[in-house]
Amino acid sequence: MSEDMTVGERTAGEAEFAPLAAHLAALAGGRGGSVLVEGDPGIGKTALLARTAREAARIGCRVLRAAADGPAESVPLRPLLAALDRTDGPQRTAAGDVGTMLLMDRLTAHLARLAADGPLVLLLDDLHRADADTLLAWQRLGTTAARLPLLLVAAVRRGLERPDLGRLRRGLRDQGAHVLSLTARSPQELERLAEALLGTVTGPSDGPGPLPGAAVETLRLAALLGPEFGATELAAATGQPPSALFGTVDAAVAAGLLDDAGDRLAFRRPAIRQKLYDGLPPSARAAAHRRLARGLADSGAPRERVAEQLLSATDDGRADDWTVDWIGRHAEGLVRKRPEVAVELLQRVLQQLPADDPRQAPLERDLATAAFRLRRPECTAIVRRLLDRATTPDRRALLTISLAHGLFWEGRWSEVLCALDDAGTTGALSPLWDNRIRALRALTLWSAGRHDEAGPLAAHVVCRAQETGDTQAEAYGRHTLALGLLRQRRPEAALAENSRALTVSRHVRAVGQHALENTDVRLAMLVNRAVMLGMLDRPMEALEALREARGMCEEHGIHGHLSGIGMTGAVLNYWTGRWDAALADLDAIAELPMVTWLPVLRHGVAALIHGHRDHDEDARTAFAALRGHPDPGGLQRGHASYRIMAGALMAERDGRPHEALAVLLPTLSSAYARDLDQRYQWLPDVVRLALAVGDRSTAQAAAAIGSAEAEREPHAGRTAAARRSRGLVDQDPAPLLAAADSYTRAGRPLQAGQALEDTAAVAASLGDLAGARGHLDRAVAAYERIGAAWDIRRAEARLRVLGVRPGQRAARGRPDSGWAALTPTELKVARLVAEGRSNPEIAAELYLSRRTVQTHVSHILRKLGVRSRTEVARQAAEHAAR
Repeated sequence: MSEDMTVGERTAGEAEFAPLAAHLAALAGGRGGSVLVEGDPGIGKTALLARTAREAARIGCRVLRAAADGPAESVPLRPLLAALDRTDGPQRTAAGDVGTMLLMDRLTAHLARLAADGPLVLLLDDLHRADADTLLAWQRLGTTAARLPLLLVAAVRRGLERPDLGRLRRGLRDQGAHVLSLTARSPQELERLAEALLGTVTGPSDGPGPLPGAAVETLRLAALLGPEFGATELAAATGQPPSALFGTVDAAVAAGLLDDAGDRLAFRRPAIRQKLYDGLPPSARAAAHRRLARGLADSGAPRERVAEQLLSATDDGRADDWTVDWIGRHAEGLVRKRPEVAVELLQRVLQQLPADDPRQAPLERDLATAAFRLRRPECTAIVRRLLDRATTPDRRALLTISLAHGLFWEGRWSEVLCALDDAGTTGALSPLWDNRIRALRALTLWSAGRHDEAGPLAAHVVCRAQETGDTQAEAYGRHTLALGLLRQRRPEAALAENSRALTVSRHVRAVGQHALENTDVRLAMLVNRAVMLGMLDRPMEALEALREARGMCEEHGIHGHLSGIGMTGAVLNYWTGRWDAALADLDAIAELPMVTWLPVLRHGVAALIHGHRDHDEDARTAFAALRGHPDPGGLQRGHASYRIMAGALMAERDGRPHEALAVLLPTLSSAYARDLDQRYQWLPDVVRLALAVGDRSTAQAAAAIGSAEAEREPHAGRTAAARRSRGLVDQDPAPLLAAADSYTRAGRPLQAGQALEDTAAVAASLGDLAGARGHLDRAVAAYERIGAAWDIRRAEARLRVLGVRPGQRAARGRPDSGWAALTPTELKVARLVAEGRSNPEIAAELYLSRRTVQTHVSHILRKLGVRSRTEVARQAAEHAAR
């Protein structure tokens, strides 16, 4: 049986340590076990592990200890391998040398051999920061520990939304592990403890005595470093060698002020750090931060740590030369890795420099680049201020483009056009800058819905760019031309123009902000390429384009496009029936910055998936979330299609077909549907619903629109939709079957099932009940493959009225557990897991994001009733042998 215990800190360290002392006593007697220590940051988990290590060593146990320092997907099991580093245990010298599952087996066997030599304690701090394979290995070790003189103790932060941590906790409890929860002291108790230790208590005290004055001053400097710091950083702060600080650090750890996590030290309680920090007057703090920044820089500390100290050195005076010069040397790296820090630091320094300082111009360029990369609403104000101070036409043009990009990202197209117009009136532009301004203007006109102006201007830009050899302007112009062709419903021509634009952009030779701008437009091209390929029913190529775009974001540190990339992937996965992957994509982008149009698309797709799956509560929640977001305008208006489709689905689910039809009816107007590029997807539903409520004239009108669109804009998706609509109106099974075959070839299972369902209804109305039953069974099978439970209910109810019962099937739907419960994608993931592939390798193989793969692995473990990837491999071998 597992045992949970909550220990309040007010009962002091002995109560916290008592359960671990009992486990150590049992270990000395040959009985192992597992303890999970959980609590909030700074609660004392690390100190508890440190005391466990000391007591274990005192009673003659061997102690192995490590701390996880973040996800280590390139080297699975890194924390455990680090703990075994001095034991001649298994190692992985390079990714892929040994399969993860095999390495896990070797690690378990090696620990068993060590425990056979005598009682062994394995301590792992910050387990919440470990990679997924380490969590699986730790759970597996839990089953081994109970049979050996092996005590496992891990510390984990409470309250993190990480599903695999929740599974680990439940798995350890099931194994009989002891879960020890630490609760916080009250603010008053923390205040009294800090006062006692720092020697600032007034009046009598029954708490611990004060630390020596030198130790307190060292800790004050440590407080300047932040909640966590390294020993070398503390040495740089004090000007002493690390060896001279051991006594102070040991005393602080023993007193409960610091936690020792091996290569890092951390204040155990934020209140104590704050007490130390506040003990320095503000002016002294600012000077100390500046000295500390210089010391860290001299010691070779990462530039980000130096920058943090300079940010904390708030001062109204003039920036010192060392600070300005250091920022000038390191601004490019900061802009790339920490643009938010770079923006704040550069703004502060520029405010303090005199106007005639020659360092102003390069620092302003760095600030403009940081603002371009960061893409926050406040960044447009920063660029406007820089633009007001710019004096040369070229500088003003570059800043205008930066400002335009920021406003464009926020959907403020009229302001973009005003800024671009101002660039032409406030100073003479060179031919190069003039054409680049025109290129961005063409793209903005297109995005604002002024397509008649955008196309000719983009064509003019391309011609001038080819004459001057300006590949950047040509790429912009071709990008806009491709979008124009897409709006004309000519996806093949749009894709060809998109390919030309990408080819041109690869030949752009640019540095600094110019290179960043080119990368930015290339990302937009790749996302639009995925859309075009999706329209042409080439989903794998579309996903490859998105994978390339995601890689560019990671390579160049541009994260603003990640939400659009994830959303485009979710839409592709929706239409191709990969609904688990689509929902995982939607979850992944929930935490990312979103442009104004994205929430409508995100909640609309979620409502559609949950609605078709018959997850009523989830569907209603997603649909309700749409109410807080207006329909997008301009270029993005087409995304409102998903609100329309979701609204019709929700009404039909509630048994209101007239209302479902009413939601769709306005879209029959060509003016209303001008930018609704997905209209052809729901025209067959308009026909079906209209016939169901006896409105044949509307059904005929919708079918006629679909036929005209397919003739004018021929591609497989529109042709299939037109055939389905015409087959319903004419009560002709042949075009319906042709549509079903087309959808099946295109990998669109939902629409294939709907076309087969329609075929069954028409066949039944013509008296062919046997044929209708066969078509219905095929439709239900298509629905079952993607979990479209509501569509199954609708289809069977619809055919039951016509006298058709579904054929006998061994099982209705997918079971909840076992191999039969796995979706096709989960089966592929499970086979790769069984081969020992890591999550990143599986993601690359299946064109999925790593987070999506992690979700699939979680589902596989739950459905198969196993706790580790090794058990998946074992079950896979047994399943294949049957």
